Amino acid sequence: MNNTVIKTSGLTKIFGTKKVVSGISFEVLKNTIFGILGPNGSGKTTTLRMLATILSPTSGSIEIEGLDYINNAQEIRQNIGYVPQKDALYLNLSVWENVDFFFSAYKYDGNRNERISETLKMVDLLGSKAKLVKNLSGGMAKRLSIACAIVHKPQILFFDEATMGLDPVAREKIWQLTFELKKTATIITTTHYMDEAQTLCDQLIILREGKIIIEGSPEQIIARHRAKNLQEVLANI
Repeated sequence: MNNTVIKTSGLTKIFGTKKVVSGISFEVLKNTIFGILGPNGSGKTTTLRMLATILSPTSGSIEIEGLDYINNAQEIRQNIGYVPQKDALYLNLSVWENVDFFFSAYKYDGNRNERISETLKMVDLLGSKAKLVKNLSGGMAKRLSIACAIVHKPQILFFDEATMGLDPVAREKIWQLTFELKKTATIITTTHYMDEAQTLCDQLIILREGKIIIEGSPEQIIARHRAKNLQEVLANI
């Protein structure tokens, strides 16, 4: 049985004269957490946005659950969820109203109100459903962004720097939620936190100037470089 959910070949993105992503190829397996690491400007967010059908590749191919990205983008979008680096929430709407608004873009055969309640409970926001977004903490707002991305039960989730700027307690809650979501979904996440990548990810690619310089599981990468952790690996390449 083929467990490959996402497959890219020669994936390239050029903006003007700048090649931001340069011919990368990789596979993502079902119900895993796949990390895309790298410093600012390495191409990780551009790669994620191409996978999430937000940007079109300049060249190369993407298959998501066996579907070609170019010809099946609309069908693919019904089965993915995207959490942007900067929360795209409506500040003057309540927690419930935000989830309801984003949910309206998707087909769903069940009871929609029950599903919203179930989703808010999952991200620990059901008790705050009437709060306006502008009154939420950073950690609560990020969990709300995740709720908006998962309410339609997608099988693939894209997280772009989901814990950036959060305090340690809020980061830990996002980590716990990510592990819980992995039970029913495949997660692709970008990060520049090495401890986060080492804790969360089953497989990694590390980008530099749009190219894959290292790939494998955190354990494989650390062992291959005879290092104590990913931080040490990155410091010596």
